[in-house]
Amino acid sequence: MSKRSNPFRTTALGGLIFLVPFVVVVLVVGKALAVTKSFATPIAQAIGFDRIGGVALVDILAALLLVGICWLAGLVAMSHRGRALHQGLDEKLLNLFPRYGFVKSMTESLAGDGTQATLPVVLVRFDDQSQVAFEVERTDAQVVVFLPGSPDPWSGAVSLVTPDRVQRLDVDFQTAVKSIRLLGRGAARLAAPGSLA
Repeated sequence: MSKRSNPFRTTALGGLIFLVPFVVVVLVVGKALAVTKSFATPIAQAIGFDRIGGVALVDILAALLLVGICWLAGLVAMSHRGRALHQGLDEKLLNLFPRYGFVKSMTESLAGDGTQATLPVVLVRFDDQSQVAFEVERTDAQVVVFLPGSPDPWSGAVSLVTPDRVQRLDVDFQTAVKSIRLLGRGAARLAAPGSLA
């Protein structure tokens, strides 16, 4: 007889998973504000007054500096040199942290901005079976695919197959990873004829 799940534990774990992205954002923004505050403090002292509308001037200046830095980074990112720099950093991060490709694809999938994920979801056909996988590279002669393990999609195997064995799926990265983590639950719908790109 299977054990009944504890509703409190299930809800608490669900809440924890829900809060993790928010905590990461708060930590990153908090650290960035702390850095900009060190630059804003001498400016606030030079201006000669401490508060505007009950808010410390140094906090207002730190927030404005952070917004300005983000805006400038956006301008750099849109330039040709910025894109080349970003691509170089991407390649270095992929070499240093192999899971970076997964994290980036997950982020792009969550963003839902219409851009194609770094690792497109594909269906790879073998002799008498098919497997949901992620396309890594493609040439005219072969396709490099990552075959994720289940329930841990971070581990798996790399395979080189001919292009005729690979079919793109019209499925976002996050949905595919979720199915793999659930031991394939929902995979039949992922590979249904209507989902083939």
